[in-house]
Amino acid sequence: DSSKLCRARPHRPTALSSPASAHPPTHKNMSEGSSEAAQLSPKSVALKAFGALKEMGERAVVNTSQDTIFSTLEDFQRADPSLKRLLVIGCTGAGKSTLLNLLAGWTFVGDLDAAEFDFSWVPRPSPSDAGDAAASGEEEEGPLFSTEAGSESCTKKTSYANLSWFGDRGKPFTAIDTPGHDDPDGADIDSPEAREALGEIAADLHNKLRAIKKVNAILVLHNDVHSNRLNPATYTILKMVAEKFAAAGDGGDVWKHVILAYAKCNSHDVSWQASIAKKKRDLQAAVRAKIPSCKVEVPVVTLGGATVSGEGAGAMAAAGKAKEKEGFDELWTFLQTAGDLDCTKLQPFEGADVKWEKMIKAKDEAEARARASLIYIAVLAKLGGFLVFLFWRA
Repeated sequence: DSSKLCRARPHRPTALSSPASAHPPTHKNMSEGSSEAAQLSPKSVALKAFGALKEMGERAVVNTSQDTIFSTLEDFQRADPSLKRLLVIGCTGAGKSTLLNLLAGWTFVGDLDAAEFDFSWVPRPSPSDAGDAAASGEEEEGPLFSTEAGSESCTKKTSYANLSWFGDRGKPFTAIDTPGHDDPDGADIDSPEAREALGEIAADLHNKLRAIKKVNAILVLHNDVHSNRLNPATYTILKMVAEKFAAAGDGGDVWKHVILAYAKCNSHDVSWQASIAKKKRDLQAAVRAKIPSCKVEVPVVTLGGATVSGEGAGAMAAAGKAKEKEGFDELWTFLQTAGDLDCTKLQPFEGADVKWEKMIKAKDEAEARARASLIYIAVLAKLGGFLVFLFWRA
């Protein structure tokens, strides 16, 4: 009987059937659902939504572009937190921008066969999105960081870029370029223009380091490998580092992040190689003696990177190539193994601009006191003459 068979067949929910219809909610389930709904008030829902949107927004505004100069305060707030950060400091003409272009994969070549020997940048192929440096075949017009031989700094404000170590996409890092701390912008050092320029440079560096919040390594370029003395320029930089990061850890923690480098130690020039191991030890000892907060052996490396072409270039470069590579390898290892150095508690530094301003102010005050003394003497002389006149009339 078909009706009996239908009644005997067990019920199987169809695709249109729902678990809710098959299993009606009990009083317990209804009460639990009501309590959860009560906990998710409109305010808590709004806060959760705002937090999720904020997190998505922060991820969206991180500057991850490669080989792009970022220089605004907002850019520093959006620096990629996943990359190690190398802060490069040095006096004007130390070769900071040149070094960073070399680290970015550019080649600096001098032609020995040219009528007038000089160095020039060799264009590099533009890397593709996949990381193949020669895939696109296109060439860039010029190096990323502006460079020029002379006594005036090409870098006028602190900036940074996400680079690949010598063009290797597997070694990304963030490089922070800074103006020469002694750059007066071409003005007389005692002039208001010079003091204003130095003040702007110091304030720009201070604010942007606070905005980026952390760095990993501080590379101080020392531009005096031959005489190997701790000159005033390098000493002032080290003093600035000590004072600015005095609030980081115990005040001496910053020196675990500092590495010194002799600049312009190119492989084709053998003069810098004389007694280089002893020079490094002497420089380390001078830093410890001059900077009380430095209790560690600050690493010292030699960095070059410029090459030569033409007849005899191979023989000239062979001697220093190994030492040159050794210096860059040590710098990369130092950067990758360094922890985070807090930049949010930077202290003000009484640099050259403040010192000169105080000197000028003291000079003005001394001149004012001298003028006041002359006026005082003149008044006393006139008063004495007037009293003599009255006495004579009496």
